Amino acid sequence: MTIAHRIAAGGIVIREGRVLLVRYRDGKDSYLVAPGGAIEDCESLATAAEREIAEETGVKCAALWPVMIENLRASRYQMVKVWYLCDCIDGAASCMAPAKEEGIIEVGWYGDSELENETVYPEIIKTLKIAAISRLKSEIIDHGVRRARF
Repeated sequence: MTIAHRIAAGGIVIREGRVLLVRYRDGKDSYLVAPGGAIEDCESLATAAEREIAEETGVKCAALWPVMIENLRASRYQMVKVWYLCDCIDGAASCMAPAKEEGIIEVGWYGDSELENETVYPEIIKTLKIAAISRLKSEIIDHGVRRARF
């Protein structure tokens, strides 16, 4: 069986020691994810990350540099997602209409202590802590293959 492949980009946006995340409901459970999604037409990965962040959260940002490559395996496809560290430019975080259509139920800024009992993707947000992520410059973390929840 041939499986489809998708390319996506996401943004890890940190402001005042807090990270921008969206919450999805998965049955009775929920989980938090940094905003992101598939690239459209011929846009660059950085542009896709910026667009997805704005569409999902209303926050305008600038993608600075890639910090992680994630390989996600879902039942219908395999996705390679490049995560960018992003600089917050403007905008209050809110759950935008397109995001609600995709199943996002909440948007917000979270500190390390608020994430302790949460499931968070990409997992480096919890394992490295927010301050360490904001200092990443030219290192790209390859997190291997992870089974996707979608």
